[in-house]
Amino acid sequence: MTATETVPDIDVWAWTRERSPDLGMLLDVKKAVLIHPQLRIALESELGAGSADARVEGLARWMLAQYHRAWEPLQQTQDQDESVSFALAECCLKGQVAENGGVPMRRPDLAADRLKTHSALNRDPRVYALYVDALLFDHDLEGAQSALESAPDDVKSGATGSYVEGRVAESDGDYRTAKTCYLKTLETDPGHRGALLRLAYQHDLGGDDEESMEYYKRLAALRPLDVHAALNYGVLLEDHGEYEEAVKIYRRVLRALPNHGRARGYLKDAQASLNMIFDEDVERRHDRRNQLLRIPISDFELSVRARNCLSKMGVETLSDLVIKTEAELLAYKNFGETSLSEIKILLDSRGLRLGMDLNEDPIPDAPPAQQKPLPPIEVPPGVDPATLNRVLADLDLSVRCRKALAQLKAVTVGDIMRHTENELLSLKNFGATSLNELKARLTEFGVGLRMT
Repeated sequence: MTATETVPDIDVWAWTRERSPDLGMLLDVKKAVLIHPQLRIALESELGAGSADARVEGLARWMLAQYHRAWEPLQQTQDQDESVSFALAECCLKGQVAENGGVPMRRPDLAADRLKTHSALNRDPRVYALYVDALLFDHDLEGAQSALESAPDDVKSGATGSYVEGRVAESDGDYRTAKTCYLKTLETDPGHRGALLRLAYQHDLGGDDEESMEYYKRLAALRPLDVHAALNYGVLLEDHGEYEEAVKIYRRVLRALPNHGRARGYLKDAQASLNMIFDEDVERRHDRRNQLLRIPISDFELSVRARNCLSKMGVETLSDLVIKTEAELLAYKNFGETSLSEIKILLDSRGLRLGMDLNEDPIPDAPPAQQKPLPPIEVPPGVDPATLNRVLADLDLSVRCRKALAQLKAVTVGDIMRHTENELLSLKNFGATSLNELKARLTEFGVGLRMT
């Protein structure tokens, strides 16, 4: 909230004094609560002291966007009026809910079923928009199109109508028509989150980062904050070296959700990158290379002969090694062509060479996987060989992680298994947070990264 914004004079508990409060009024209160921290505190603090009944607790938790905590008390509510029904549907769509003691998960199908018979469906465009969103999230494009055909005229001709048309066209591979529909949606509703997100995503896939960033920027400016869009925007900002702006975005996410693990990891990585920025690009590359040169030789897998020779020569780090020439190494007792070849492979895989001048300007190097073919991967015992051919999309990785791995031009799980942790950590914008995320996903498939 900027200094010029004022907190609206709203009693966030006034709705509890009405037997059946208007859904539109509740939605307006919810929006204000999610935008203004003071109102959120006013609602949450009194709620923490204990609620009068399940209905009050459920609707209050829903207003705070605590969908997983709102689900149970809302289900226990005896009076399932249109407000409770709408809140339950939104919990199914935007939160993870457990039905009959099952595993918590998003249930857009349950949301669609409840909204299909909602009493306000044909008189409140917001209810219809959520209904269509549930169908689209459940990949029921036919259902969404059918719902649009029977929708009231103001919905059909409005932002929801053109957005659904765009989603259907996009699913058919007609991206030009989809883009036209999304732009039409924005003409009617400039803050339509779905249209902005699809346009940002399309431009991102097409490599048009500037346009993609513009749409993500518009999404990030909406209130309440779209967390996923904000994180995607931050990643793009980092890709373009705008670490300071990325840090601001991640901090905004953490102000809204202080315990958001991915945002914390991204913020830490962005701050680390920000601290390494200098005025000149050459100086930045010097710094990255110098970090590499400080790695001890003991960190690498070398033969006993090569390791002993280097130790006796006083070579303790990569920096000590690269200033040596081939002739100097071969002149040392017991250091032969085999050890030399071993050393050259080690350096080449990291964009280094023997006889380097440490004052020369470094140039960006291709990732190790692009310079040298890597050894084949053996299928771990008990793992289906077909696992190696699964596409990376099956791992459900974050945008940041996927964009970093794209530098390797990897497509399948097997492609990623050909790399070591050190090789991945050398990728731009691939930090410890992304590495831990990737390793956790691979473990679910029973596989892992190459050890050496």
